[in-house]
Amino acid sequence: MYILKKMSKSNPNGACIEKGVWTPLPNPVPSQTNFVFTPPGTGNMTFHTVGCSGDPGLTGPGLAVAGGMASQIPGPLSPAVAPSFLYHLGDIAYTTSGSDMTGPLWNTQFYAQYAAYADVNGPLPIFAIAGNHDGNTGTSPDTEIGHFEQNMCGTAGALSPDNQADTARKESALPYPYWRLDTPLAWIIGLYANVSNGGVLDDPTQLTDPTQGPQFLWLVEQLTWCKAQNAAGTPRAILLALHYPPYNGTLDFQQRGNPTFGNDNAYPNAVPIGMVLQEAYSTSGQIPDAVFCAHAHLYQRITLTYNNSAGNPIQQVPHFVVGCGGHTQLELMATECAGGTGTFPAAPFNLFTQGTPPAGLTAPPNATVTIEFYADGTNQDNQPYGFLTVTLTPGTTTTHPTLVCQFYTTPCDSSGDPVKPGALLLTDSCTLDLATHLLSS
Repeated sequence: MYILKKMSKSNPNGACIEKGVWTPLPNPVPSQTNFVFTPPGTGNMTFHTVGCSGDPGLTGPGLAVAGGMASQIPGPLSPAVAPSFLYHLGDIAYTTSGSDMTGPLWNTQFYAQYAAYADVNGPLPIFAIAGNHDGNTGTSPDTEIGHFEQNMCGTAGALSPDNQADTARKESALPYPYWRLDTPLAWIIGLYANVSNGGVLDDPTQLTDPTQGPQFLWLVEQLTWCKAQNAAGTPRAILLALHYPPYNGTLDFQQRGNPTFGNDNAYPNAVPIGMVLQEAYSTSGQIPDAVFCAHAHLYQRITLTYNNSAGNPIQQVPHFVVGCGGHTQLELMATECAGGTGTFPAAPFNLFTQGTPPAGLTAPPNATVTIEFYADGTNQDNQPYGFLTVTLTPGTTTTHPTLVCQFYTTPCDSSGDPVKPGALLLTDSCTLDLATHLLSS
């Protein structure tokens, strides 16, 4: 999501459009971009996911969400088991307007915030992809991507110089800002959508065809590899994570989802990231089982449904926008780009017949995109900050493997104080049958 320093009020296409300039990563792609993680035990595997959790001012909502996740470590509710890790969807730490990222900001918004995310053996792993607030430049050495790589792509066992609050937690040693996580029940492919309006994988000033970019080609390689691995052995879920949502039901998605508007309309060759992903699925022959995003400061559950010629669903891909991890205030689905609120359909609704998609974004052939459920900041005194609990079940000889996603909220008021301290509300859920690829709520 944007704050004032990222907005381009002079952009004739809308005041909400982000001014972020596509910025190359400071280091080359390493030869190995996967990270293997094997949780203890067998059977079900649970992890948390959330994005947009930092706030340089009001820390209450972020602490409430972190506390809610921590409370599920000793007390998971079936079918969940004790979580094995947190997968952060980006925008971990924010600066104040016009300032550089600093170690104290990371310390407050990450290390202090997640100090309780631990079990009796110590801190649980926190993995991440970079969001736009983790990737902007700044004044060296205090660049946002520099601090992200220090803390997330650091040295195993090392104490980060940014960490003054939780010395038990060491730097994560992830291979790169885009990378693949290998677990016994799922492959999780994490992308870096950079910092420009709408999200862009590869340099839009150098490419007239986004399918020739290095990160796009890497994504195709990962999907192809996962497909081959699943064909050769026991299939695992294939999950995709990126900060910018490819589909979004908010009214201002028409502007904020259009990458050609980035950097004051400097990227005429950029293509909506949803179309780039569709091309990757087509090229690889592999559609992910679910997609996890953030950026918009609210929650949405969106279903991409592929239909046969008779109009019956043959594959459903749940998409989640989980940008409600603590950054204040939560957005409204009905906010217009120019400000104020407009007319907004009740959920569920079809993005392409009732919503406001950006120019150039279409649904795949014989497919629909439906905003099934959302929770936003309409009630400022009861804002649904929250997180997603994701549980994978391996299935048995008589049952199919499943992906169960449960959205829990820890409501806070406009001052950032919990409405009911310690309360944790199950607000939305769905189950994906990983054999039939169809959903049930």
